[in-house]
Amino acid sequence: MENGEFVLDEWVGVDFPVMAKPAQNDDGKNSAVEARLSTLEERSKWHQQNGWGIAGSLAAAMFFIVTTWIPHEQKSLQDAIKADTASQLEPIKLDLVRVNALLQLKETKSVSEAIRLGVDFSEPRLAMEAVKAIAQQAKAENIATEPFVLAKANEQVKESAQGSPALLNAAWPARLALADYRSSLPLQPMTQENPHPSTSFHGLTMNGGSLNGFKQKLDGVYWKDYSFINVEIEYDGGPMVLENVKFINCTFKMNYNIHASDFEDALLAQNPVTGSFS
Repeated sequence: MENGEFVLDEWVGVDFPVMAKPAQNDDGKNSAVEARLSTLEERSKWHQQNGWGIAGSLAAAMFFIVTTWIPHEQKSLQDAIKADTASQLEPIKLDLVRVNALLQLKETKSVSEAIRLGVDFSEPRLAMEAVKAIAQQAKAENIATEPFVLAKANEQVKESAQGSPALLNAAWPARLALADYRSSLPLQPMTQENPHPSTSFHGLTMNGGSLNGFKQKLDGVYWKDYSFINVEIEYDGGPMVLENVKFINCTFKMNYNIHASDFEDALLAQNPVTGSFS
């Protein structure tokens, strides 16, 4: 205050020049707010326009998961569990089949009855194991039977394995067990139906003689009037002719092939054996 008068611009703590300035223009702030509101409106419109589509897609995905994917996965899991359970139970089932077949043989002392009562050919793998067990035990106990019983069992095993290479291989051990058992049975008299093979043979001929013990491979030889006694017989399916050949208490170590199968069939049908295999 000078000379009793107030000087406004000299009040302590008051910046009158600043107060005197005009207020700043709020247009910039309003523009920012309007831009923000416009963005929010655009987003809201986008959500309104696309929200139902997204919701529908999510609903469709959920429906697919619930109705298709989950049931498929459940079935796959169930199948895997069944397969694993079956693989674990199969050895037990095979053991039970063997025991049942042997019990039938023990009780009846008859190979034909044991096969009839103890073998279910509707379950091929189990049937093959049962036939194998019966043949091996009957041979071990010297239980006699008619050769046609073994030939019939052999045909049943073959029929149960038809159409499946895996079953054909699984059937072979049972068929070889039948062949082993057949060679332990008494020899049959020669018949005049096939007095000699119907084909010529170019190769080594063994005319007369016998072999007792050891191993012998049959391929590539014309065997005539020959006897194999307690011999481990090998045959790979090569050319071979048999004429009046006796197999006595032999075992047969042969891989499965069509000619080995024919030879096994012939042995079950007749012993001595006559036939051409090539």
